[in-house]
Amino acid sequence: MKSVLTVFLLSIVSLTSWGQELNCEVTVNTDNIPSSDRDYLRNFKSDVERYLNNTRFTNADLYGEKVQASMSIFFTQVTGSNRYRAEVVVGSTRPIYVGNDKSDKVTQVVRIKDTQWEFTYVPNQRIYFDEFSFDPLTDFLDYYAFLIIGFDLETYKPMDGNTVFQKALNTANAALATSFASDWQSTQGFSRFGLAEELNNPRYQPVRQAYTTYHFDGIDLLATENRKALENILGAIESISKVRNQYPMSLLTKMIFGAKYKEIADVFSNYGDGSVYDKLASYDPEHRAEYMGSKNRQQ
Repeated sequence: MKSVLTVFLLSIVSLTSWGQELNCEVTVNTDNIPSSDRDYLRNFKSDVERYLNNTRFTNADLYGEKVQASMSIFFTQVTGSNRYRAEVVVGSTRPIYVGNDKSDKVTQVVRIKDTQWEFTYVPNQRIYFDEFSFDPLTDFLDYYAFLIIGFDLETYKPMDGNTVFQKALNTANAALATSFASDWQSTQGFSRFGLAEELNNPRYQPVRQAYTTYHFDGIDLLATENRKALENILGAIESISKVRNQYPMSLLTKMIFGAKYKEIADVFSNYGDGSVYDKLASYDPEHRAEYMGSKNRQQ
C-alpha cells in the first residue's frame, strides 16, 4: 500500500504547480501527400512538439512529473493553400508503482485514433495557446492535451480530471460553431465532442471511478497485494461493463477497453482460474479473441 504521505499528496493534486505537464513525442508521416507540399511541413513536427511540451495547459500539480505522451500524425491530403488533412494516433502512459516507488514498467492510459483532422499550418508562423479563440490546429492539440492530463490525474484520484475535462468540452463546443464542426462530431465511430460530453456527463461517473480503482487500487497494487489487486481490477472492469451495457455506443468505455484489453489479458495470467477469461470476454466482447487466446495458452 502507498504511504499516508503519498495519499495526502495525491489528494491535493489540483494545486498550482510550476512547469509544463507533457513530454510528448511527435512523429509525422507525409508519404501520402505530394512531394511538392512536404517542404512546407519540414518544421511541423518540431513546432507541434514544442507547442505541446512548452505550453502550460492547466493548473494541475503533477509533482514535477510530466505525463509521457505520443502523437503520430499521418498526413492524408492537401486541401488548399497551407491546408491539410491528417489521421492521428494519440497515446499516453504512466509508471506503475510498487509501494511508493516507480517501477520500470508503465501502463497505457490513453490510446485514441482520430481519423478526421483538417487544419491550416503556415511555416514560420508562431503557434500559441489561446483558450478564447478557436484555431483548428492548436485547439486539436489543446483538446488532446486536456484529455491526456485529465485521464492521467484520474488514474490516481477519482473525478480529479473534472476541471480539465470541462476544458476539453469547452474546446469541442467552440469547434462546433466553426466551419470545422464536422471533424469534431461523429466520424467513423468516433467523436471528439461525444467523448468530451461523456466525460462531463454524470451517467458516466461510475466508469471514471472504476478507472481510478483499476489503476490506483489495482495495477499499482499488483506487486505487493496481488490477489487483492486482481479482484479490484476485475470489479472495476465489471463496473465499466455495466455502463457499456446500458449505453452500448459509449465512446468512453470503448476507449478504455481499447487501451487496456491486452494489459487486462496479461495481468490475469496468474489468476489461477481460467474461467476468469470467460468473465472478461463477457465484460468486453469486442476483444473476446484476446481473452480466449490467453485462456487457451494457460490450459
